[in-house]
Amino acid sequence: MTAFATRRLTLLVLLGLILSLALVAAPRDLTPSATAAGDGSGGKAVAHKAGGKVVTAPGAPDALFHRVSKARAIEPTLGIDKKGTVYYTAASGVTNVDVWKSKDSGKNWTLTSPTLPGTDVKAHALTLDPYIYVDESTGRIFNIDLTVACSNLSYSDDGGATWVTNPIACGRPINDHQTLFSGPPAITPELPAYPEVVYYCWNDFGAGSSCSKSLDGGVSWAPGTQAFQGYDTEGQGEVCGGFHGHGVVGEDGTVYLPKEYCGQPWLGISRDEGLTWERVQVANNTTEYLGSDTSIAVDAKGNLYYTYETAMQELYLVTSTDGGKTWSKPAMVGHPKVNEVTLPTIDVGDAGKIAIAYMGSENSPFRGCHPDCQDSDYKDAKWNGYITMTTQALSKNPTFFSGPVNDRMDPIFRGRCDFTNRCGPVLDFIDIEVSPDGTPYGAFVDACLVLCIKSGSIDGQDAVVGSMVGLQLR
Repeated sequence: MTAFATRRLTLLVLLGLILSLALVAAPRDLTPSATAAGDGSGGKAVAHKAGGKVVTAPGAPDALFHRVSKARAIEPTLGIDKKGTVYYTAASGVTNVDVWKSKDSGKNWTLTSPTLPGTDVKAHALTLDPYIYVDESTGRIFNIDLTVACSNLSYSDDGGATWVTNPIACGRPINDHQTLFSGPPAITPELPAYPEVVYYCWNDFGAGSSCSKSLDGGVSWAPGTQAFQGYDTEGQGEVCGGFHGHGVVGEDGTVYLPKEYCGQPWLGISRDEGLTWERVQVANNTTEYLGSDTSIAVDAKGNLYYTYETAMQELYLVTSTDGGKTWSKPAMVGHPKVNEVTLPTIDVGDAGKIAIAYMGSENSPFRGCHPDCQDSDYKDAKWNGYITMTTQALSKNPTFFSGPVNDRMDPIFRGRCDFTNRCGPVLDFIDIEVSPDGTPYGAFVDACLVLCIKSGSIDGQDAVVGSMVGLQLR
């Protein structure tokens, strides 16, 4: 059995764990607080250049942070509609998956979960892979849960008031690590049932990545095509594996799927709705397993923004203004004080205006013990949820603003984050979305409550909401 399959089987035992979701959202109190049960803030972001040089610059955003109850997650995702309503999906108890929404930037939340027709019975049983996506063009909310054998998909066109459920939404059974996204057609001349092509991509258990498409808004799905094989076809044929990140679609219908492949950041590109794929390597400054998803964003003009972590656990960004043919020189863009990162994810508003969410540690022992770090070396390591923003990503010398959304005295995880256990209850990925007003919202899991602050033990998880406000991306 592969390590990937073993990990999946092990995780099935964890269905009863108390987990939670943290979202990046709207303002409350800017005063930093170390009270685990209350609200807190990471304070004002620091301005810096690529490489970490701190500079003085106007317009630094503020970190805002408060908690949400009754929500648990391990792979948090969120979506935002044109009105700015934030949706996220999370576990409810130990039996079902719920959808929550907030119309006031995260201050208050209401349930809007899919139910079976004519009943109050939840349509989605508890899984390890809940996933939500909101189509920016149509406003349709997609809530899809991986069942390993296939996927259970519900969608709503009225803000979650009513739902349609499809229990067999997959292009190929037996899949994992799903991502669902949509965009305009590239080759289909007419889409009478739904104006966007919906894509569903997954990791094959053989470590490749495949994608299926739906031309009717998620009702039926074409057989999947393989974007990446599980071995290196360009080299000696060794197993390459690796996870892909969340996919995106450009205004011209081009599909982009980022992936750690053979120890390097790669990008799958399809210009014919997933029928065929071109694979390009976007950088070559890492030679080991990247440790987490790579991430891609595309703006309305077709510019690409790609973020990843290197083998030295640093956060890097590359951009392309020609559809992925050429790429900028890799730039280290993480917070100057962070010496280890994981789970980076990116989104873009207007051209050049990006936000990256990631987990980071300022006191990780990684720099001193790599490559021989042991779990015991991490007994005092604290991890925070960070956001890095800039409005100048396409400039030659952009200024970045970075900061934790939580108070450093109240970390969201303690211990070691790596491939085998991610960050405790935080597994394959987190998420970030830019709202219509230009505020970035990101999803994190807070696994560090009162006892954890002092002892390092994981004593439960809590849902939190925070954001970086004051630097709008639209």
